[in-house]
Amino acid sequence: MRLVTAGQKEGALKAGLEIELEEGWKTYWKVPGDAGLPPDLDSSASENVAKIETLWPVPHRIKAGGTEILGYKEGIIFPFLVTPKDSLQSVTLNLAAQIGLCAELCVPLYAEMSLSFAGNGSHDLATELLIDRDMALVPSGPRDDFRIDEIHEDAAADGSRRLLIAALIPDGYGKKDLFVEAPEGWYLPLTSHMENNVDGREHFSLSLEGMPKGARTEGARLTFTLTNGDDAVVETRILQE
Repeated sequence: MRLVTAGQKEGALKAGLEIELEEGWKTYWKVPGDAGLPPDLDSSASENVAKIETLWPVPHRIKAGGTEILGYKEGIIFPFLVTPKDSLQSVTLNLAAQIGLCAELCVPLYAEMSLSFAGNGSHDLATELLIDRDMALVPSGPRDDFRIDEIHEDAAADGSRRLLIAALIPDGYGKKDLFVEAPEGWYLPLTSHMENNVDGREHFSLSLEGMPKGARTEGARLTFTLTNGDDAVVETRILQE
């Protein structure tokens, strides 16, 4: 695990936390899935930095024992966009990182690391290509043909509550899926793909069994990441009654 930097994007310096995994190991996305530890990446101690934006490449479902996690195999770079306070001075990126690693057992790893570089960026093309590879996996905004189309609450056959979500996802070469980030304190399971796109839409079911007692869906803010293989879009919705 190391910090890397190279190149610029829209006035910000490109950097990232690179994680290389041996065969059989996985690490987690910001929503870990059925179980696991989401990455905690604290860059607040960095120097000559006005802003750091952490980007999240789209994950995949991975079987881990009897559970299903959202994450990455082999390796990943979590990209950062770093805006210096003064581009004429060097930048020091100080990162305290706690990530979860999973093989047969899942374990946390904590590390502190630091990287100093010129305020106008590094020009290492090979490293920039690595960062760009995983930056290309970061979801973009919704499109007319790739978006959430409808959300409504429903009661399942057993009386439990769930959200039914219809989405437009273009045909592609990868798996169509939906990942949901819920409000703090909600612990929702992964969605189920209902595989009934008779109306030209993909349909997903999200159980609400992990909602806090007394919580309501009306007014709740949820973020939805739709995938079509490595292509993905993300949008946030405030649920209506």
